This record gives sequence, C-alpha cells and structure tokens, in this order.
Amino acid sequence: MPNPLLKPVELAIRRAFLRGLGLLGKARRHTAALAPEHLVARLGPEPSILLLRQDRLGDLLMSSFFLVALRTRFPGAHIAIVLGKNNAAGFPLLPANCEAFVYSKRFLQDMRMLRTIRKRNFDLMIDLTDKASVTSSIFLALSGAKIRLGVAKENSVVYDLTVPQFAARSRHITERVAEMLRPLGIDPETVDRSPRLNVRANHTPGRVGMNVSSRTADRSAPPAAMAEIARGILSEGVTEVLVFSAPNDRERGRKTVRLANDPHIREAPYVKEFTDLAEQIASCEYLVSVDTSVTQIASAAKVPMVLLFNAEIDQFPWTPIGVPFEIHRQRPNLESLEPQPVLALFKKLMVQSATSIVAQPKIANS
Repeated sequence: MPNPLLKPVELAIRRAFLRGLGLLGKARRHTAALAPEHLVARLGPEPSILLLRQDRLGDLLMSSFFLVALRTRFPGAHIAIVLGKNNAAGFPLLPANCEAFVYSKRFLQDMRMLRTIRKRNFDLMIDLTDKASVTSSIFLALSGAKIRLGVAKENSVVYDLTVPQFAARSRHITERVAEMLRPLGIDPETVDRSPRLNVRANHTPGRVGMNVSSRTADRSAPPAAMAEIARGILSEGVTEVLVFSAPNDRERGRKTVRLANDPHIREAPYVKEFTDLAEQIASCEYLVSVDTSVTQIASAAKVPMVLLFNAEIDQFPWTPIGVPFEIHRQRPNLESLEPQPVLALFKKLMVQSATSIVAQPKIANS
C-alpha cells in the first residue's frame, strides 16, 4: 500500500519541476505565440501529428472520436499517438489508421523512443490530458515538435497554443478534449463525441453482460449483491448473464457466479487480448457495470447499460454518449450495494432502449 506521507512530497517535487520547466521555457523559447487562425495554413494538407495520451485506458477509448475528427479534417495526415503501459492494450481498437509509441517507464527504452520521435520532427503535438503532468511536460519539451497544443494549465509554458481549461466536474471529459479541435478549424459542436472503436456490434438477443471489477476495491461490486441482481435480471426474460471481471480480480467474478447458482449465469470465457474482450462486450444486448473502460466499449457497440457508482462521486463527467443508460449511486459505497434499485433501473432501461430514446438519466441513490 502506498505511504500516504509520501504524497505531499511527490506533489511538492512535481510543482518544483513544473516551475523549473517554466523558467527554462521562458529563457529558451523565442517564438511568438501562434494565432489559431494561422495554425491550419501552417500545417498544410498532410501534416504529421503526434497525440499524447499515456494515462488511463478509459480516457484513451473516450478520446477515439478525436482521431476520427483529425482524420476527417486531414485525410493525408500521418497520425501517431504516445500511449502508456496502462492503456496500450486499447491501441488495436483505435480508428483512423495511426501509429503508436508506448511509454514503458524504462529509461533506456523510453530514451530510444524519444529519439525516434525527435527524428520524425512532427508538425504538431497535441496533449490530450487536461492535468499538469511531469511525464507529459517532459515529452512535450523533448519531442522536437514544431507546434505544441494543449489545455491551459500549470505546465502551459511547454505549449505554443492553448485552449481554455474547463472545470473537471462541470464538463464531460470528451467536451474538454474536443476543445483542442477548435484551433484546427473544427467546430467541437459538430463532432460526434461517442467512442469510435474498431469493434463490431453483434448483440446476442437475451444476453446481458455484468462487469463486477473496477481499478480499486471500493469501486468494485460485491459478489452477493451482483448475484442477486443477476438472478433478478433473468426473471425479466433474459436468456443468460455473462459475468466479466478483471484478470487480477477473477475470483470476484467466480464467486458471483457461484452465489447466483444458476446455469444461465456464467463466467465470461477468459481471453488474453483486449480486442477479444471488446468483442465479448459487444455481443451483449445490455450491460450492468461499475465504471471502467468496459463501459466505453459498450458505448461504441451501442449496448445500453446500467452504471454503478461509488457515492463519493458527485458528478459524472465520463458517462456514455450515444446510447441509453441509467446510473445508480450507492451510499455510502458499493460494498453496501442494494440490488432492488439496480433492478428497477434495469427494467426502466429495457423500456427506454426498446423505444430508442437516448436521454440524460436521473441518478438513483441508495
């Protein structure tokens, strides 16, 4: 378990680094600020564009629409993206024919990668993250890109051009990312911000997916409650419930199946490749899930879903787009999950999706 006393030290080091980077940038950079209206003309019809998205898998999948918008605006562009170990598995699902570099956190390997990036002399580098990051700042400072674009924040000195930073809890994450299309002559209001992934929607009638795992234990779903929810779903005329769990949390999924004690509730077959998991999710007609990257796959595959959230989360800036969904927030946390409100939302979802209405849901609390 991480030592909580080290967190303030880590933050202090980060702030000191960013301040130093700012002073260095002011001392070394002499180019005038680039006006947005001049950016497209300077890039030309076939620019080389490097995206920075080395953070979480769900954030990467949510940003897939950005790649489509870029490719539509610049059909002849060479597009590449820097990923991290946490989200590199999602690369095969990305659209728009792009290249990947993976930040491995291995010094020599990452230095070789940076040298390769510098040799490419990218016309434009876009930082898709909206939090100041030491890692992002280093990549931006050393990338050799001719123009660097990002959200105005603590490390803004490394950018040539910035867009306003929206409050994290007041705007959907895709809205914040989409703002970086504006300097490229793309109106964010005209862009479909739903996930655009290489996954085929192949819904099996009567199949419901149930994801019980999240990144942290307090946001994962308790097996006993999920087993009861699964049995309740079957009573709605559902053929089968397929239980998904993370590779390092498979016992949670197995226990859910054991407690359900019904042959129509079974563990999803184990697959090694993330693309295969995406196909499994896309085969479901509905999904019940704690908030993870799985929900973005379901959104791309047009799978209606019920999302389960920890009560500590007050707002939901990363909800699905373009698909019917409902949200249940459990108090005080998911460990006390009550099945009946979730089942009520599932019934509501079935009616809602049958009428093909996609609306912003009300949030149910318990």
